[in-house]
Amino acid sequence: MSRQQATATGMLRNPFDTTSRCGTSFLRAAPTEEGTVTLSPTVGIAAISGWPGIRTPEGLRIGMSSAEMLRMYPGYKAAESAEPTNARGYVKAPGNVKALYRIATRNGKVTGLSLQHVDQDCYE
Repeated sequence: MSRQQATATGMLRNPFDTTSRCGTSFLRAAPTEEGTVTLSPTVGIAAISGWPGIRTPEGLRIGMSSAEMLRMYPGYKAAESAEPTNARGYVKAPGNVKALYRIATRNGKVTGLSLQHVDQDCYE
């Protein structure tokens, strides 16, 4: 989705801040300073971060155990050979070949969740 398309949805709280290479905005439905939408000049909307209370269609949510997450997403791969209970990693988003879930865990719990474009180029 392009910047114009994203803005036209009316779902953004403010215009994209484009003071750096990739722009950011926030979803209206999200609590303040959560629900970040990242805009890449190359791929358009590159990532949307989740917040407590949001669930994937499969039921993943922040706060659930790493073990539950791994049962839902057995294809999850922790980055940099880390253990899945203390890592950030990725799994393909079911039904969308251009999307991944970026899932962060700490001390055996899911602590972060984002939906991102497979070719996002704004971080990591």
